[in-house]
Amino acid sequence: MKNLVFYGDGLLCPPEGYSEQVVDRLVLRHPEAAFQSYHPGEQNLTLEAALKGAPFHVIGKAPDVVFLGIGNADLLHSAEPAAMHAGLEALLQLIQQKTRAHLAFTSVCEAFLPEESQREKARVYNAGLSALAGERAILLDLNGHVNAFLERHRQGAGEKRALHVLPLQLTSMGRIFLSHMAVENLPWDGFLLSKTP
Repeated sequence: MKNLVFYGDGLLCPPEGYSEQVVDRLVLRHPEAAFQSYHPGEQNLTLEAALKGAPFHVIGKAPDVVFLGIGNADLLHSAEPAAMHAGLEALLQLIQQKTRAHLAFTSVCEAFLPEESQREKARVYNAGLSALAGERAILLDLNGHVNAFLERHRQGAGEKRALHVLPLQLTSMGRIFLSHMAVENLPWDGFLLSKTP
């Protein structure tokens, strides 16, 4: 039985996040896969808090796959991109050192942030994320997918709210869209069906 851990802020984790929809899609796509999922995130989880909580919430679950959706709350609290990169790098290293899990981590969706200064910091933060990807850590660029969706569906000033209500709260369309992107753009076959090392 594989253990999947979804660790992040309110965009990813219940009750308003899209992680449960990812699990639903995986069950439909891979009925033969035996796995259980954990969703220990919280609405305003920051990278600093995630690093402190990782030994219990992630490593303690003996994960085979860890999906990190984090950084949005940091930007809402005026964190600097360099400090965020350092925090994410430390979190990725800790999980990789203490587990054999495959990791996926997401970019921040700049369109969900209310202020231009926050969106600019998100662009800087996202630009440096590919340097943190590696053999066991995959970057999922949700920001690019969200921006492409909004560009195709823009019909007026309020149209971007079709995916989110608040910076850390998705609409049902947002949960469907982000879960679809997560399932379609990651190698879940390898994650779920490979033998545990």
